[in-house]
Amino acid sequence: MCSISEGCGAPEKTWAVFQKEWEARGEKFDYREFVPAPVPSEKNFAHTPLLKPLLEEEWNSELTESKPADPEKYKQAERLLKIDEDLPAIILWPRGQRIDLAAFQELFRKEGSWPHPAKPGKPAEDVLKGLDVFADEMAELTRAARERPLCRFDVKYEAHFAASMPHLMVLRNLTRCFTLRAVARLEAGKLEAAFADVEMGLFLTEGLAAEPLALSQLVRISNLEMILQAIWEGFAAEKWTAGQLGTLEKRLAGIDLIESCRRALHCERDMANQFIYQVKEDADYKKAQGMVDLARHWPSTDPIGWLDRNQLRFNELYMKFNRRIINTRTRTIQPGVAAEQLKYIEENKRKPDHVISSLIVLSIGPLVRQFGNSQTAIDQALLACKLELHKLKKGAYPAKLDELEGDLPTDPYSGKAYLYSALPGGESTGRYQLYGIGWNLKDDNGKIVINDWGRADNEKGDLVWSYSHPPALFDIPIPGEK
Repeated sequence: MCSISEGCGAPEKTWAVFQKEWEARGEKFDYREFVPAPVPSEKNFAHTPLLKPLLEEEWNSELTESKPADPEKYKQAERLLKIDEDLPAIILWPRGQRIDLAAFQELFRKEGSWPHPAKPGKPAEDVLKGLDVFADEMAELTRAARERPLCRFDVKYEAHFAASMPHLMVLRNLTRCFTLRAVARLEAGKLEAAFADVEMGLFLTEGLAAEPLALSQLVRISNLEMILQAIWEGFAAEKWTAGQLGTLEKRLAGIDLIESCRRALHCERDMANQFIYQVKEDADYKKAQGMVDLARHWPSTDPIGWLDRNQLRFNELYMKFNRRIINTRTRTIQPGVAAEQLKYIEENKRKPDHVISSLIVLSIGPLVRQFGNSQTAIDQALLACKLELHKLKKGAYPAKLDELEGDLPTDPYSGKAYLYSALPGGESTGRYQLYGIGWNLKDDNGKIVINDWGRADNEKGDLVWSYSHPPALFDIPIPGEK
């Protein structure tokens, strides 16, 4: 365990010695190792005219502030496929529920700017009519994805914490519209068109796959969960063809959020190191201090020594916890490491050599859990493809997962096969039971835990793939607890 006396006096080694020792073991401390390589503009989806203005910027000499090179084009790109109204829920598959197209139909009728028939028709048809307002842009984006199969947004990574990333919210808006249209097309019986929108949604989400920052990856995860709604609805209605299932299987098999998590944790560390170097090089420290509220913690003497000690403690913290929370050999997440890190941060947060860590280091538990839970969902969707293909070929679901063809994903929490059983009764029972054990590393027999907000608890219960509402346990507080 980590000594709670750390940060209360001169450390046993300097930051320079620590860095040299780790570099001798192959560790690199350079954020540029993670910056995506440039791609040819004519092959770059991010350079399609609808999107390119987002990151055409003018920067000041210190790389602390930027502004759009063409404000009008930037504003148009920022509003691409944006729906201003408060929307009904879209990500409902974890609860075994379909999108309420009637709620979207009502929204489009209530807001006068959306195309709608004089009298309400079928919800799916009316939603498609409403989304026709974006038809030209959605067609252009789909065409651009075919012509520009690569994607690399021009983020100014050398600006570090000041780098702007307006494309993230825009990609979320695009994914939302393609997801909604895919679901409406499914309901309207337009299967090929629905699947084309699903493919476009996956293309948009994976356009962020190479971006190394945690924020980019969290948006990617959120967008994946959104397009999974359309994929799940196709499974729930048993509409995907064998060819579509095979395509989905290949696309889903290429998504590795566990590796993306490891890379994001590493890059965030190196970005923070670069920020500390920036603070050291700032003659009066004023600009750098203001970026993360360092001014009120600034020492009256020996600021460089103080910064060195803080940099050492920050990197020690990464090596103690962030580097260990993912076992790269077994490709599994270790929730216990997150608990150790939280305890360590709490014990050391008021010590002078831990000031920078206390300001810029977040608890890794909630972050890593999002990656693990979403990888579980991707794996389960992939297994659903294999299960449906098996049923199309054999006439029934397999008794065990190992009867399926090809390599099978393993649970990122247990490192073992996902838990599965074919259920008797066909459609009325949800067809089969498929789940992972989740963050608590405990088999809860395929049940989710409902917290006092009425939502599934991300830390407790199993992670279930179901075509009806999963069975639930209720998190009953212990008497006397809040």
